[in-house]
Amino acid sequence: MTIAGSAATRFLTALRDDSDVAGQSMAGARLCAAVVLALPVGQAALTVSMPGDRWEVMGASGPIAARLADAQAAVGEGPGPDALDTGVPVRVRELAEPMSAGRWPMLAQWNSAVVTGSVCSFPLQLGAIQVGFLDLYDADAVVSTRSVYLDAVQVADVITTLLLSRLTPSRDAVDADDFLEGPWWDQPNSAREIHQATGMVAVQLDCSAGAAYSRLVGHAFSSGHTLSEVAGEVVARRLIFKADPGANGSPDRDPLR
Repeated sequence: MTIAGSAATRFLTALRDDSDVAGQSMAGARLCAAVVLALPVGQAALTVSMPGDRWEVMGASGPIAARLADAQAAVGEGPGPDALDTGVPVRVRELAEPMSAGRWPMLAQWNSAVVTGSVCSFPLQLGAIQVGFLDLYDADAVVSTRSVYLDAVQVADVITTLLLSRLTPSRDAVDADDFLEGPWWDQPNSAREIHQATGMVAVQLDCSAGAAYSRLVGHAFSSGHTLSEVAGEVVARRLIFKADPGANGSPDRDPLR
C-alpha cells in the first residue's frame, strides 16, 4: 500500500485505513505497523516508560525489532534509553559497532539481542513529560538522509501526541478513538505476564516487586531468553524461584535451560 502526502498524513492514514494495520489486535502493534507503512524502514518497536525506572514494550512490527526492544527494556540501555535520556534521536549505522566498542555492555551481553544493522531511536516526549521511545530497525534511509530523518521525527511527534492525549483528562486534543478502538494503554499479553510473574516471584521469594523484577531480568540474562519468555514460564508455573536465601533466588525448576 502506497500512501501519498506528508509523513504524518501517511502514518495516520495507514493507522485508520490499512487492513493489515487494522488486523493487529493490540494498539502498540498497530502503531508500529503503521510506522513501517509510512517510513522506509524494515521494522519498528514502541517502548513506554513505567514507574520504578522500568520499561514495557507496547508492540513491535517484527521479531528483530521486538527482540531489540525487549533487551533494551530488560537491561535499561541501548539507543532507545539513550534517546530518551538525552532528548535527542540516536542514529546508529551498524548496531554491532557501538556494542563491540563497549557503549552498551549489558545490551551486548544480552543473548537474545542478536541484532545487527541500522537503528534509529526517537524519544517520545513533550517538554519534561517522557512517554517512551520509538525504535526503527533496518533504517538506512532514516540514518543517512535528512529529509527521511525529518519525516521520522514527524511520525514520532504524532505518536507522542496520540499517547499523551490518552493520559490527560481533556478530550480537546487529538482523539485517538478516531483511529483505534479501546484504550491506548491496553497492554500486550507479554507485558501482562511480566506484571503477573513479578508478583508471583515476589511471593515465592518474600521480597519487594522491584527485587522480584530484578530476579526475572537476571534469570533472563543468564539463561539467554527474553524477559517475556521467562515471565511466561513463571506464570505457567513451570519456572519456580526458591525462597531459600542460600539459593540466591535461583529457580527450583527451570524448563528453559
